[in-house]
Amino acid sequence: MSRITRFQVRQRRLAIGLLIAWTSIVWAATVYSAETYDLTPELKTGQFQQVQAAIEVRGDLLVKAEEGGQQKLPIVVTGKVAYDERLLAVSTSQKARRAIRHYHEATAEIKVGQGLASPKLNPERRLIVAQTDEDGTPLLFSPQGPLSRDDLDLVDILGNSLALPGVLPNRPLQIGESWTLDRDPLALLLGLDVITQRDVQGTLDKVDGQTAILAIEGTAEGGAEGVVSKVEIRAKANFDLTRRAVTWLAANVRERREIGQAEPGFEVIARLRLALSPQSHSDALDDQTLDSLTLTADAGSTLLELHPQRGGFRLIHDRRWRVMVDRHDVCVLRCVDRGDLIAQCNISELADAEPGKRMVLEVFQEQVLQSLTGSAGQISEASQNTTDEGQRVLRVRAVGVASEVPIVWLFYHVSNDQGRQAAVSFTMESEMQERFAEGDRTLVESFQFTSRPLPQEARQPQRSSSATQ
Repeated sequence: MSRITRFQVRQRRLAIGLLIAWTSIVWAATVYSAETYDLTPELKTGQFQQVQAAIEVRGDLLVKAEEGGQQKLPIVVTGKVAYDERLLAVSTSQKARRAIRHYHEATAEIKVGQGLASPKLNPERRLIVAQTDEDGTPLLFSPQGPLSRDDLDLVDILGNSLALPGVLPNRPLQIGESWTLDRDPLALLLGLDVITQRDVQGTLDKVDGQTAILAIEGTAEGGAEGVVSKVEIRAKANFDLTRRAVTWLAANVRERREIGQAEPGFEVIARLRLALSPQSHSDALDDQTLDSLTLTADAGSTLLELHPQRGGFRLIHDRRWRVMVDRHDVCVLRCVDRGDLIAQCNISELADAEPGKRMVLEVFQEQVLQSLTGSAGQISEASQNTTDEGQRVLRVRAVGVASEVPIVWLFYHVSNDQGRQAAVSFTMESEMQERFAEGDRTLVESFQFTSRPLPQEARQPQRSSSATQ
């Protein structure tokens, strides 16, 4: 072989070698860039974690103005919660989950205009069961007894930890790859009952060691208790690739919610910070503590307790009722179902009667007829009974017309042997009776007199009949 030919062969071999080397580099780079990270959460019954959340809300409450239109009231809310959480059950699909929590802290400071409120979780209701079923419906209740509305509002906050596994893509992703968040867990995360439209995307932003950093951004429309709400969210989250769990979430949420039948609307920006860390055990949630408790929901789990700050009574009601007015002379509640006003309830303490003397049913009916003058009202039913606590309850049902609308009234007179008396009345449109579903029964049957917050002479009781028996 000539010298020139040997040189050409060496040159060709060198070119082929360089080509192979370059191909290997490109192939390696392609393989590296295509590396995926599994963002499927690992949920196991018996897992423990500690959750800490801080939330700050600023903006305006929207209320109906007396002259029509809307009035804005500035609102500032700061809140903190901290709890241990133990996963009790998870379905095969992982959509249905149930956990028990022990709250170390659940507090808020709420400033509306010049008013200030600082609710705290009842220390006798620190154990809370949190669950979501297959269709995403959430439920919070205490196995220790009925929550108050304030208790429920303190624990039912933006950023429910049960929602976090559901907002993940549940599959491996490459860096920069995105997914669309499912409706049900997104609604749970945002504190809505339902999502009707959404354009919320999650993205695997980057990976730092064993931490995948996720970005969540977009808009959603939905409803809460039948009221329309529009939401914009921008959030970051850390996902531990080893533990396969979200460990941190920071979110800014802008929301406008319309005015409801029993709740004001609002235009606010909420800032949420959520930290979740694993625990091997929680003394407050050990088997010995939980064995004596009922940790599954029943018909009474959703009932709430009402003990007005200015009233000398307490009662139990379903979650459709909201307090509108809490004064020393009257407490007004509204029953709202899926955004529709179902009924209104007025409760007033009456001046004490002589101990042992009770209102008679016939006189009570006469008083009811007098109150219905001008409404063409007629009594359709009248009855009385004595509760297990010894309270006598008079009940009168009347029908009539108000502003050309058929109306049903339910009037109650409640009294005890000590002379304590109260008047309870319900008003609803006739077409709402089926949805009302005897919502008066639980409320009145659970009614109990308590010590009065103010001396009797400082109160302004309503008129009480002197016709007693």
